[in-house]
Amino acid sequence: MIITQAGPLAKGLHMIGEPGAPVFLLEGEKPVIFDAGFACMGPRYVREIKEILNGNQPVKLFLTHSHFDHCGATGYFAQAYPGIEIACSPYAEYVFTRPGAVQVIKQLNAVAEKMMAENSGEELDAAPFMPFEVGKVLKEGDEVRVSDSLTVQVLETPGHTRDTLSYYIPEIKALIASEAAGIPNKDGYIICDMLVDYDMYLDSLKKLVDLPVEVLVLGHIFAYTGEDSEQYLKRVPDQCEEFKNWVWDLLQEHDMDEKKVMAEVRKKEYDSEPFPKQPEPAYLLNLEARIRAVAKKMTKE
Repeated sequence: MIITQAGPLAKGLHMIGEPGAPVFLLEGEKPVIFDAGFACMGPRYVREIKEILNGNQPVKLFLTHSHFDHCGATGYFAQAYPGIEIACSPYAEYVFTRPGAVQVIKQLNAVAEKMMAENSGEELDAAPFMPFEVGKVLKEGDEVRVSDSLTVQVLETPGHTRDTLSYYIPEIKALIASEAAGIPNKDGYIICDMLVDYDMYLDSLKKLVDLPVEVLVLGHIFAYTGEDSEQYLKRVPDQCEEFKNWVWDLLQEHDMDEKKVMAEVRKKEYDSEPFPKQPEPAYLLNLEARIRAVAKKMTKE
């Protein structure tokens, strides 16, 4: 099944908020949240979590990476749930201590709030981005028990960013992969978001493809269950290869002019896509990094 609406994904696992900027709740004796979406969505996330947990509160927040649309409401969660432990990779913790990086996260969350308000046509019950402190640093192989029958396993999956982590829940065969497994659009085209390094991204992806997965949670809009999970994961490496070849052809055609290549790729990936989608400044930053990752790989070879 392909899921594009907030709601239950598997027993005890829920998509919360808007699918374009979701967070994910795992119930248990010690409930946990995965990612923190947009800052402006904080009040809505907390309302929906409250309805599901019926008085219980999340004790941990697992961040997949440090991008603005995955950590936006972290400070709001820390305020709403005193004592919640915020967990991420060592490099993400470093990013969150850099004033310049925090300012960019804040600015992009403000852009996201404006975009969401314009598209909804109504005023949001919004919260601003608030800085926060990391309570736990995670590494490959770490395990966190949510209850006697649920465990969260940590996988290091860099390539989208240097700090990307994925999370696997073996008891329900659920994988929270975020952009480490690409992001599809409505017509099935998959954006392979290798912002740091092409080969690094592929190596991380191969680690995920080998897992037994019955519930696949991506970073935006889409989640998959059953055979659709396996079929999607098998498609992503081929889509990365196609993107690499397409961009390299464009770079050669345009004498390595990255701006001209960006304009052509944007037409396919962004301009025709309906809301919800990334704020334009964030998309363009990422697109430039993806094109450079391809150029780096191909010129090296």
